[in-house]
Amino acid sequence: MRKADIQHRKAIQLERLQRFLAWAIARYPEFAPNKRHQDDWFIAYQGHRIAEIGRAARAFWLGLTESAVDDVLTQPEPTSLIGRILARDVHDYSCTVDIFGVEKTFSCGVQTFLNSAWASRLADSASSDAFEATVQQAMHAWVRERLQVLERPFATLSDEQKEQALEAMRPTLAGVDAFAATAIDTLNEVMHELRYVVELRQGSLALDVQRRVPAGQGHVLSDQEVLDWKAQDRQALEEKFTLLVDQAGDFDLQLLGQKRLNEIFFMEPQKLIRSVRYARQAHAEKMAFAVLLENPRFAHYHKLYPARRLTRTWTALLGPTNSGKTHRAIETMTGATHGIYLSPLRLMALENQERIEAMGVPCSLVTGEEEIIREGATHFCCTVEEFARFRDQHWDVVVIDEVQMMADDQRGWAWVDALVSAYTPELIMTGPALIEPSLHTLCELCEDRLVIKRTKRLSPVDVARHSTTLKKLDEGSLLVAFSRKTVLELKGLLEMTGKSVSVVYGALSPEVRHEQARRFREGEADLMVATDAVGMGLNLPAHTLCFYTDEKFDGIQNRQLKVQEVKQIGGRAGRFGHHDNGYITALDPQTLQSIKRLFNSPDVPIDLAQFQVRPSIEHLSAIAELMNDPSLLRAWLTFNRNINFGEEFISILPDELADWIALIDDPDIELWLRWIFACTPIRGGLDSPASTFAQQWLQKVARGTVIDPPRLLINAELATLESSLHVIETYLHLARTLPDYFPGVERGEEHRRLLNDAITRELSRRRTPKRTDQRRIKGDTKSCQQCSKPMPLLESQFRLCQACYRAQQQRSGRERQ
Repeated sequence: MRKADIQHRKAIQLERLQRFLAWAIARYPEFAPNKRHQDDWFIAYQGHRIAEIGRAARAFWLGLTESAVDDVLTQPEPTSLIGRILARDVHDYSCTVDIFGVEKTFSCGVQTFLNSAWASRLADSASSDAFEATVQQAMHAWVRERLQVLERPFATLSDEQKEQALEAMRPTLAGVDAFAATAIDTLNEVMHELRYVVELRQGSLALDVQRRVPAGQGHVLSDQEVLDWKAQDRQALEEKFTLLVDQAGDFDLQLLGQKRLNEIFFMEPQKLIRSVRYARQAHAEKMAFAVLLENPRFAHYHKLYPARRLTRTWTALLGPTNSGKTHRAIETMTGATHGIYLSPLRLMALENQERIEAMGVPCSLVTGEEEIIREGATHFCCTVEEFARFRDQHWDVVVIDEVQMMADDQRGWAWVDALVSAYTPELIMTGPALIEPSLHTLCELCEDRLVIKRTKRLSPVDVARHSTTLKKLDEGSLLVAFSRKTVLELKGLLEMTGKSVSVVYGALSPEVRHEQARRFREGEADLMVATDAVGMGLNLPAHTLCFYTDEKFDGIQNRQLKVQEVKQIGGRAGRFGHHDNGYITALDPQTLQSIKRLFNSPDVPIDLAQFQVRPSIEHLSAIAELMNDPSLLRAWLTFNRNINFGEEFISILPDELADWIALIDDPDIELWLRWIFACTPIRGGLDSPASTFAQQWLQKVARGTVIDPPRLLINAELATLESSLHVIETYLHLARTLPDYFPGVERGEEHRRLLNDAITRELSRRRTPKRTDQRRIKGDTKSCQQCSKPMPLLESQFRLCQACYRAQQQRSGRERQ
């Protein structure tokens, strides 16, 4: 609003206030005016003890003269407009306004006219009738003022067109401003046909594009302007259509379907080009694979194995940890002439090989890093990935341990492959009951027979009522944390209490884990601290299992433990044959309460609708040759896009494996050689020394160079020793598949032994205590200052818990961006 308008409004308000005060003082000697008045001064007199004062204030505010006010107060007319306002009527008032030749009725609330903007618009009125006429005049002027943009165009329109334009306007005063903002667009809609269809044709390809002259032109369009706009738009669409057709070449765009074709057409030119190129490539792949799919190896998965000649019996031993499942399976296997045990871990394979030989049955061991072949042995223990070497042999019994791993994102394919391909009349598997639905589905697909045998825990386990502290942990207890750093710190604290401690975590070799477990099992170590690596594969005589926390970092964020994780780990307490029962506890009450809830919660069944598989080198070689593309990674991704082993089996390529293949996918190196390195497990991650050495070795093998084991570093810190061991294990794994290029097996095994001994010595060292350690040993804790959650024992020196700290760092990162 202009400054002059504001001053004019205030002058009118002030003049009317003075008239009101003079009238009130003259008629009511006891009337005392307010010392200060606000802009809407009449409000201050509402509810005055003299009833007429409040009504008179409103009347004067609206511009009535003294005589008109007296008439209204002495002879009220409740049906008049001023009478309705003074009676606080809440209904609408209607007025018909001539809008440049067309009448339209508008309405507004009766009390609207008390608003300052409206009251100052009203001229003074000497009577009720004059007031209503003044209001109508003000409404008429207000509407025409806001719709001034219509005056010139309306001069050329018929009454019918005018009414059609005004139909879009809500019949309220509030609707006038909203209509005024779009009045030009509305007039253009009435005066012109703004919608049209552009027909694009090229041979049999037809595309009908619905178009519209866009709104927001800012002025009323002429007929010529509309024609020019349509012509320019049609020319631009035709040029884009030509671009689309040119990019397609001999590819039939109609194969995309009308919906997808429309989506691509309306993309930006560069994105359109990329999308058409991708569609051409995808079609070329599809046509090429139509030939490949005629080969049964590409059309089916489970039906190609010799195992389909048998109707196998699947015996599923399903139950909780420490219920004797593996023991029963091994006994059955050793009673057969030829048997093989498949393990998820090299350590489990080693433990069960020793167990079988202790029963007087010669048993060979085969893992990725080593082979122990017993002369005349008819039984084998191996890791599940190594079973591919034995799948075509006939076995009397095949045992597959921890069968729930078939649902694992990274390794599940190996369990599926073993279950589907094992050439045996009797297939025994062990795992928790939650995997039963998936076993039913897969067994039915293989047209085999499934027998479920439930197992019960051999010794009871209970969750303790009270938490404990490091100092109070009894001998024979197992403390579980979820990182190598935490395990080693807890080991140092426990040793300060005078106890000896063994440790287990994922970076340790199976030999070191085995030795650490032996020390604990035979009483050389009072306590064990371990990660969740003890969840499977270690036979530990722990009476009490203590959780350090109920959370673990999964590579992305800290998350709470899952029900099955708590049961798998907690079930290690109270090993049968060592203790009558077991106890689960924690280092703080809140963690203990959470663990108790999870341990007693029902399992969520794993009911897989699709089973993970992966292609063979034969598959990928055929694809690379067919597509004339030497990339191993692209061959695998192409396989995943185009091969579908029915609805039940899906080819997968885990992200971590894809990243590793990308590092070694040199087209100048033979595909089969890259495949061998792709299938080599790289411990320590893609940034580790093992990864660096493996990439260098691949280049050397491709040049025909023979490779010796790397130089040994014994006098080093623990982390360096572990990394060195990972390198040696990678060497030994490659020596299994490429013995001509990695001949130093004996030397590598000696290096592995020396490194394992050095790591064991390092783990036996006691840490130098710090001043704050005594409080931690006693169990002193504090809470996070942000979420108030109790802090884990080793984080008590910090202000925030890990979850809040990571969230804070993420927020800071976003703000910096």
